Amino acid sequence: TASRLDQQLTDTIAHTTVITQKDIRESQTVDLPSLLRREAGLEFIQNGGIGTASRIFIRGGDERQVLILIDGVRVGSATQGTTPIENVMVEQVERVEIVRGNVSALYGADAIAGVIRIFTKQGRGEPRAEAQAMIGSRGTHRVSAGYGGSAGDTRFNLNVSQYQTNGFSAINPQQAPRANPDDDGYHNLSVSGQLAHRLVAGHEIGLRVFQSAGKVQFDNASGTPTERNNSDNTLFSVALYSNNQLTSFWKSHFAIARGATESRTFTNGGTPTRFNTANAQYQWQNDFNIAKEHVVTASLEGQEQRVDSTTVYRRTGRDVRSMMLAYSGRVGAHQLQGSTRRDHYSDFGDANTWLAGYGYDINPLWKVTAMHSNAFRAPTFNELFFPGFGNPNVQPEKSESNELGLQYAPNNHLLRVALFRTKYRNLIQNVAVAPSIFVAQNVASARVDGAEMSYTGRFDAWDVRASLTMQDPIDATTGAQLRRRGKTFGNLVVNTTVSGWRVGTEAIVGSSRPDNDIVRGTPVTLGGYKVVNLTARYPVANRTFIAARLESSFDAHYQVAHGF
Repeated sequence: TASRLDQQLTDTIAHTTVITQKDIRESQTVDLPSLLRREAGLEFIQNGGIGTASRIFIRGGDERQVLILIDGVRVGSATQGTTPIENVMVEQVERVEIVRGNVSALYGADAIAGVIRIFTKQGRGEPRAEAQAMIGSRGTHRVSAGYGGSAGDTRFNLNVSQYQTNGFSAINPQQAPRANPDDDGYHNLSVSGQLAHRLVAGHEIGLRVFQSAGKVQFDNASGTPTERNNSDNTLFSVALYSNNQLTSFWKSHFAIARGATESRTFTNGGTPTRFNTANAQYQWQNDFNIAKEHVVTASLEGQEQRVDSTTVYRRTGRDVRSMMLAYSGRVGAHQLQGSTRRDHYSDFGDANTWLAGYGYDINPLWKVTAMHSNAFRAPTFNELFFPGFGNPNVQPEKSESNELGLQYAPNNHLLRVALFRTKYRNLIQNVAVAPSIFVAQNVASARVDGAEMSYTGRFDAWDVRASLTMQDPIDATTGAQLRRRGKTFGNLVVNTTVSGWRVGTEAIVGSSRPDNDIVRGTPVTLGGYKVVNLTARYPVANRTFIAARLESSFDAHYQVAHGF
């Protein structure tokens, strides 16, 4: 659904990949960050073990420049501008779609670097139950159970999962001696549900719900060796929708939804600091098939963002109203895509974006694509209204991107190569206006030139998934490489069947990256890394299996963020 229309993956113009349920099952991963770090153009940052703060960079863009949707619902924090993906467990996920590049003209604010669409499990086929249990090192265990399927005109699914680990010390005490050296554990309880009913042919109503509650222990590099820090974080989304085929050429999708993040942080068991944000949303999308292989899409959308916090913000709410008009069509070997969008924010005003894409089928196997687009990131409540730091005059970050692509898609193979250049301007940074006083201002710019490759395919009994990204993410003013972003990274995943066992190898590599010292704040360089993970799976009976995953099989020592 990269273009907000259902289409074949090979018909997308933007470089898009899909992580299927088969990919998720064979990965044996636990959380979403571990799954995403295997994808082209995506860099993975985590401040410790599972459950600690995670960030995803796409094509060198900042973590706040990635839009993450759960069942089509915006769930990101309106104060920080990020989504706590570390609290998404893969047991709840049916598939993930990754759209790279500027697509604000389709999705609105924050889709500067790309969009990650997470779809929770849905009921299909004959109703059946499933259950899993896992044990591992460091006091790790996981259980999950689900039941779903179809009964007449009704589809349903309910899934519950629980995960717990004792973890390890999130901060390296050798680099931050004041950090508590004890292990930092994590506990997660997640639930997702879906209910849909077909009223008559072409008309369906449905409800989707997702909630993940995580409790994580973490370290403070500036604290004391006995300081205890805990954080309770909840990620929530609910959507009520109606899909209606109103005429032979007019399809309507209407949804009202709510996405929310809740965070409470404790130090030594004291009074918590609280940051809760909620986003009430509606969307009415209409697709008009004006001719065979020609679709015009018109959409009206609205958001009501609210903040509830122990910190007193100068403003705790804003409204967003959006309109979008898009076209997707094909004339022979020529494929066309275009979109324009206007977003009105009650705090800073209007943002206009547009997108133009073109694809040409050289022959049934080879295709070339091109896209030009712009995008924007809306300032967060912290950047606008946080006491002593926020600046109500700060404007959205903006970007412009060009992409050229080549696709090769014979049977059982899909290879996509993309060359891209993205320019970022009006980037928001903390500017010192007095000693120890910083204010958010639009002062920075950046540029990322790069090439990325993604491949999925099958050679006899071997399933292969690979990616490689080469990029040059630089500060356009100083020419310095952007913090925590590498120039080269990639992965290779291979699975095959041996004597009834489904075995796999996962290799992840990354080059050196600049960062800041966790204590002194001075520039440092993080070394490159090579990590190999192994998986195995064996069916012991019908629909029953045993499986194992060995992380960092060669005991690699590496950091993706200094000190962690």
